[in-house]
Amino acid sequence: MDRADFYGMLCCPKCKGDLTLRNDESAFSCATCAFVFPIVDGIPVLFPCNVEVEMKHLFTRYWDAEDKAHLYDANVEGAGSIFGIYNHESEIYGLTYYFDQNKLGLFLDAGCGNGRFLETLPPTTVSVGIDASLNLLRAAQRRKRGHFHVCCELEHLPFKDNLFTTVISCRVIQHLKKQEEAVQELCRVTKVDGDLILELYNTWNLKTIWKEIRMSRLQPVFNAPFKLLFRSLSPFSEWGLNYDNYNHWFEVKGWLKKNRMRDLQGRGVGFGFHKYLFDTFFVNGILERHAPGLLRTYYATAFAGEKLFGSMIPLRYVMEKIVMKSTKAAS
Repeated sequence: MDRADFYGMLCCPKCKGDLTLRNDESAFSCATCAFVFPIVDGIPVLFPCNVEVEMKHLFTRYWDAEDKAHLYDANVEGAGSIFGIYNHESEIYGLTYYFDQNKLGLFLDAGCGNGRFLETLPPTTVSVGIDASLNLLRAAQRRKRGHFHVCCELEHLPFKDNLFTTVISCRVIQHLKKQEEAVQELCRVTKVDGDLILELYNTWNLKTIWKEIRMSRLQPVFNAPFKLLFRSLSPFSEWGLNYDNYNHWFEVKGWLKKNRMRDLQGRGVGFGFHKYLFDTFFVNGILERHAPGLLRTYYATAFAGEKLFGSMIPLRYVMEKIVMKSTKAAS
């Protein structure tokens, strides 16, 4: 697929109408909405507004900033730490386990970040990475992950209907306020008989309670004894995100069913306490420094346990993250 073919897949994120490419290929425009969508560093920026006018106001979310995007790019694949590498490999395995090699022709990673999942694909796949952060897409470009990139929102995908043979999204839905609309859009652009695979943080895990306390007004109360006694230990410090809404299996199952998705499969990923106990109380840090072999053995065992038992009930409903695969039925 060349760039002209790819551009033919795009549509206005607001009205879903056709786009017109400027002669100098610097922007798209929508005649119906009278919007102009610039192409920045080869990346079309397709938000449901007049992007050319609103550009300086669009990129205000957490991962939009250059320093936060660099932090994500540097750390999302583990950054050399034993726990970080385990967490990355666990997330990759949990989602790629459900790849159907016969459905990897045209692939969409919705919320691709630095493109770590795009690197797992066979060379015959045409891959598209989208993200709301232009800086994260630049990181994916630098790493040569993905054939094409678009800066856009999951709730307003700028693609025509029934395009992609496989669509994935990992740990993105929790950042969106219109979550059901985002899932509806992901289903819309999935081809009939194509697969949608979601990896989501799970409401039904104790990590959710820890998060909710840290996002609540009670956060200073819970954190005060630790600051008083240990100074540097703050297991209930501020969460850092203003909005972070997790989901559970049956909530998302209902959304998928509404959008003609069938044959639901899935599994649990991660155990939660590795973060809110082991990481927060320095277990990971101390063992990595003084007994790295023991820590590697522990996480290798934990990973093996996930692979063996993660798809079993009730684990697939209560682990830190859930992976859900469904296939689009004909209307």
